[in-house]
Amino acid sequence: MDKIFHARIHFSMYLFLVLLTAGTCLSFWHHMGICAAITLVLLVVVVERIIHTTYTLTGDGRLIVSYGRFSRPRVIPLKSLRRIERCRRMRIAGKSLYSYLLLVYGEEKHVAVMPVKEEEFIAEVTRRRKAQ
Repeated sequence: MDKIFHARIHFSMYLFLVLLTAGTCLSFWHHMGICAAITLVLLVVVVERIIHTTYTLTGDGRLIVSYGRFSRPRVIPLKSLRRIERCRRMRIAGKSLYSYLLLVYGEEKHVAVMPVKEEEFIAEVTRRRKAQ
């Protein structure tokens, strides 16, 4: 049975959305049609990528990392998964502002994921790897 995990939205993505929205509004305000069209298309792509990013664990032992409709999904066999590292970046006063999971697989290939329920994601991946 497939299990789908949704991506966590980081505060930097919200900041990027606010900047794109402000750029789009300013472009319309100053009658710059080409700039407005470009920023509007970019805004649609970014919103679609944020909303539709999923991590799917399939019943046949694969992890499908999908970054939305406009990009090709990355398929990772769970048996080739070597390790899962918890990474924390941008530390301020001992607290990290940015954390993600780094999945290392195959010949030193890697992918960074940010599932909403990290502990449940790690437990499910390890359970499915042991079941194979």
